[in-house]
Amino acid sequence: MIKRCTKDDIDKIYSIEEKSFADPMKTETMLKDLDRDSYFCYALSEEDIISFISFEKVFDEGQIISVATDPRYRGKGFAKKLFHEVIKSAKENGITFFTLEVRSNNTSAIALYKSLGFKEVGLRKNYYQNPVCDALLMDLQIGDE
Repeated sequence: MIKRCTKDDIDKIYSIEEKSFADPMKTETMLKDLDRDSYFCYALSEEDIISFISFEKVFDEGQIISVATDPRYRGKGFAKKLFHEVIKSAKENGITFFTLEVRSNNTSAIALYKSLGFKEVGLRKNYYQNPVCDALLMDLQIGDE
């Protein structure tokens, strides 16, 4: 089941975020974001949340903030399934393209994004800290296909 996240989901989302990133977003920030009309967070869940995607809508652009899957379920296509539904929903809501940054050494995430049609469009040197790493910039056009 794919659903839009609520404040009741924050603890599980934070748990996944904490297991996935060296600098996880703070729960207070997540809670504030959920109150904004331009912020979207979707989750794929079965018994519990398995994967989530958060993004902000700015005009016709969806800026991906976070994509993460519970480590126990990685490599099984859950994030890709969730992305397909998010892209479909975003397109229906006037988003024509997505942008994101990903650690340049995160080969599994880069492979996922490329399989969805994201293209490499730039590099931000030393963008990430803890550890220091470049950010690969990627875009996905989802307008009239």
